[in-house]
Amino acid sequence: MLRKKIGFLLFDQFNGQDLIGPLEAFHSVSEVTESPYQCVFIGPEAGPYRSEAGLTMLADLALTDVNLSETHQLDTLIIPGGAGSRSPKVQSALCPWLHQVSPAIRRIASVCTGAFILAQSGLLDGLPATTHWAFVDELSKRYPNIQLQANELFVDNGHIATSAGITSGIDLSLKLIENDLGSDIASQVARYLVVHFRRAGHQAQYSVPLQFQTKTDTRFSSLTGWVLQNLQRDLTVSSMAAHCGMSERNFYRHFVEQTAETPARYIDSLRLDYARQLLVEKTWPIDKIAQACGYQSSDAFRRAFVRKFVMAPNAYRERFR
Repeated sequence: MLRKKIGFLLFDQFNGQDLIGPLEAFHSVSEVTESPYQCVFIGPEAGPYRSEAGLTMLADLALTDVNLSETHQLDTLIIPGGAGSRSPKVQSALCPWLHQVSPAIRRIASVCTGAFILAQSGLLDGLPATTHWAFVDELSKRYPNIQLQANELFVDNGHIATSAGITSGIDLSLKLIENDLGSDIASQVARYLVVHFRRAGHQAQYSVPLQFQTKTDTRFSSLTGWVLQNLQRDLTVSSMAAHCGMSERNFYRHFVEQTAETPARYIDSLRLDYARQLLVEKTWPIDKIAQACGYQSSDAFRRAFVRKFVMAPNAYRERFR
């Protein structure tokens, strides 16, 4: 079998997890089926490259090996992030080569701030893309021609794909494996990797509870945990205000000021976030999941789920279990 070469780009000050996560995902295909992949490491020159955290990895091939030799033709190229990806020195070494060889590579994917290398090469011009949430503003300012999808886990355009920070590289890799080998193999790989569940690209870069915690002060610090323990209850503004030791009026005003959404919408987000987990982890019927998440009927649950995720609960379960 002629195996597809998956190239992993190395440079000084790369992020180790950006590279290791996708590497293990593609390598782990061999644990569940006959793998069509061969992983190779590419650097400006063959030899060692050191990550931000001190991990040293060896490049098997130099850029010129890939550029000039049909023997080393790549099917897929994975570009990690890290401080080096934003370095003018690293970009000047990599970007002219990447621009030249990109038409001959079936697909190129960046993880985290690896998007800066794609952008500097001109490969993201006019395309939707994402990166780590902490570098969204910088990427947008430096490369205004990108259609930035600031909150998405990954964006797959076919030839060019980008993903958000660190572990989202595994999510994107599972999607690329699914594109090649189908959802069943991708799900088996996710299970082998002990990934909690495969996340779709349109999902937020960080969870609903974490988003809430980053927006709010200590007055609301215990609210999310209490709500999650009481999702089956009729969660009113009055009950939430009482938990926080605030008047209803004061609670509502401060909640909206800090989160830019109403308490009702926040409760709905938590319920649907929990529903996604149950759909993947449990074999419960839809009406039982609706009840566990606090919906008065399975129809109300289905309508809310479709509004949020643009697919029905059963379709979500079939895709991500």
